[in-house]
Amino acid sequence: MNYNERLYPFGYIFSDESNDNLPDNFIQLSLCDKFFYAFDSNSERLVLENEDKFLIIHGEFMHIGVDEQFTEQGLANRLFKLYFSEHDSFLNLLDFMTGRFVIIIGDINHVRIYPDASNSRSNYYSTKKNSVSSHVFLLVDHDDYTRTIFSNELSEIKNALIETPFNEIKSTLPNFYLDFYEKNQKRFFPRKNNAYKLMSEDKKFELIERFWKSQLDYYTKKYSNLIFSLTGGGDSRFSLALTKDYLNNIKFFTYSRTSEIDSSSPSSLGLSLDHKIVLQMLDVLDIEHKFMFFVEDKIDLSNEDNQLISKNSIARHSSFLIPQIKENYKLKNLMHIRGNLLEIGKTRYYRNSYRESNLEEMRKVFLNRYAKNANEKNLLDANNKFDEFTVSLKYDNDIYDYHILDLYHWEVRMGRWHSEILNTHDIVFGTISPFNHRALIDISLSFSYEKRRDEYAFKEIINRNFPILNFFGDNELKNLYEKTRKNYKNKE
Repeated sequence: MNYNERLYPFGYIFSDESNDNLPDNFIQLSLCDKFFYAFDSNSERLVLENEDKFLIIHGEFMHIGVDEQFTEQGLANRLFKLYFSEHDSFLNLLDFMTGRFVIIIGDINHVRIYPDASNSRSNYYSTKKNSVSSHVFLLVDHDDYTRTIFSNELSEIKNALIETPFNEIKSTLPNFYLDFYEKNQKRFFPRKNNAYKLMSEDKKFELIERFWKSQLDYYTKKYSNLIFSLTGGGDSRFSLALTKDYLNNIKFFTYSRTSEIDSSSPSSLGLSLDHKIVLQMLDVLDIEHKFMFFVEDKIDLSNEDNQLISKNSIARHSSFLIPQIKENYKLKNLMHIRGNLLEIGKTRYYRNSYRESNLEEMRKVFLNRYAKNANEKNLLDANNKFDEFTVSLKYDNDIYDYHILDLYHWEVRMGRWHSEILNTHDIVFGTISPFNHRALIDISLSFSYEKRRDEYAFKEIINRNFPILNFFGDNELKNLYEKTRKNYKNKE
């Protein structure tokens, strides 16, 4: 058994001074006689250096383009060359990279940090030192930082926007690069109107399928222990449909509170539906599958794991899953295939009724989430924090024909919340997110508002690849026949 039970798994820290007090699992390199790059020895990385210039790609990555695909080394060489000669071409290449990584590139005078498509490899930077790292507490280990103080009503803001629990530590966001020395972030995507809007639907579907399946083809050859969380919802079903040709290479699991219907809360009921719907699906799916009931078959999180999570993540999520995975999968080097990011393409914040694309609509979403019941003073504080964020990042500048609420959900919600889910679970498995490919996300945003609202593209992909999955209810127990049968009964 070889879990990642260590501090800052897959992590790194980059600075212009040597990093002391590193975990035992970290190795440190010197670059250009000026910078220091320390990393978890179990993490993947590719480093290029030429006199006073350098490139670091920290983490797992691959390139999948429309007409070409580079090897890891070939891509790194090309990125290194283009950054200093054809910067627009460099940015275009980033749109077709997938994985969980960060790019640190520059020379002795200028350095930039480019997150992956959804900031899934979280990145945090110090505003008082020249230092950036994968984990907040990896920075805190090397200096004193002041705790952020918010009222109880606004406490969650400390993990929103670019905030953290420490005043002098901020987070990067997807689609923005960080200037290492200036400590500011600048948008590099989008750079024009969504070009995929002009593409035929069939071509869009073909690209979605190729971008996704190319990754599965690669990962099923690279990893022998792939696991997949199967639920009763649409995101899981979309991922499953595109995984049809690889079912024999993957182990599936479904987690719920109990084996019986639990309606004590909306989330409990949702998990109960997952259990019942997956039971129906297993009648026709020939897969290796396990159910995990984290209340009925409770396993406590160990003190050691609890302490690791407290350092590895600033916003733990579903930590109950960790002891369940350890008990049910006594295997080495687990990799979890996730589909959480799919909701970026689904008009999450304006599904019920259309909203205009402007900062005031974005402000409403922010305040509803982080200051819904705040008193007058705290509401003013939340508004000020929102204004500080949007002004400093020039958030609504140069977004072309993209809806600001889609970008907000992609960058501010998924770019912060999702990455901390991964940091929480890193101690038991690594993560593969096939949707973490900017061009793939871009295609999902290219459909009309009405089609994205109705999840048309996702449903079409399911129908093209695994149509029997349409028979089962989507987060509801009634299957397709049972939902249409009432039409006949009403006619009797």
